[in-house]
Amino acid sequence: AGAFHGVGEPDCVIHVGVSGPGVVHAALKKCDGDLGSVAETIKRTAFKITRVGQLVGTEAAKRLGVPFGIVDLSLAPTPAVGDSVARILEEMGLERCGTHGTTAALAMLNDAVKKGGVMACNSVGGLSGAFIPVSEDEGMIAAARSGDLKIEKLEAMTAVCSVGLDMVVIPGDTPPEVISAIIADEAAIGMVNSKTTAVRVIPAIGNEIIALLKETSIISWVGATVGTLTFDLNAAASTINKIVVNYLASGIVVGVCYLVVVYAVILVIKFIERRLGASEKR
Repeated sequence: AGAFHGVGEPDCVIHVGVSGPGVVHAALKKCDGDLGSVAETIKRTAFKITRVGQLVGTEAAKRLGVPFGIVDLSLAPTPAVGDSVARILEEMGLERCGTHGTTAALAMLNDAVKKGGVMACNSVGGLSGAFIPVSEDEGMIAAARSGDLKIEKLEAMTAVCSVGLDMVVIPGDTPPEVISAIIADEAAIGMVNSKTTAVRVIPAIGNEIIALLKETSIISWVGATVGTLTFDLNAAASTINKIVVNYLASGIVVGVCYLVVVYAVILVIKFIERRLGASEKR
């Protein structure tokens, strides 16, 4: 996930980062025992993954003639099916990520991953644990959509995982004071637990633009109170109805016009998001 350089650190060093939520999930599917067996399965899997990372890093450092640093085993999910930390928690016994017991399951997962990594390599470093970026985890996306995973539960989960509130989409009109309070809560969790926390929230500006566009359909109903300058598709349809007296046809035309405009705005927003995502990866 990153590198640290400074006093006491070499100018050039090989660090290895390994991410394997899919491997852990596949291993748990074959485990039918109790929580003790689940923990041992996670430890063994983390041991194997970390040992491979150490062997690769040691050989690379040897060939390059530079020191070998640490192995960071972090379960970093992706939107791909089968590569989700939330699905690991559900495979451990949860009905759905976000329900009661989620924080305990996440703490158990982190503990087992760290212990398995330490047994495999004496140079384990970095965060070495589970990440919970909501918008990058297929299982968490599903849990958030179903209403099972809420920001309050996420905040509790950050007390036992490797990071803080990560990649959480919030309404575009969320006041700055509320965002500041969210950051303050995470800072308090980090200070009390002596751990790294951070906040990456994404205001859904695109959704607000689309909502405002759709709400313009009611402008004609308030036109009498704001003056004669208000004019929109509904007002135009009313004018046409006075001439042709065909409410169904004019209503269909208005609906199609709004659909085309909204769809065009969505395409533009998606294009901007892709460009921003590409620049962030670079």
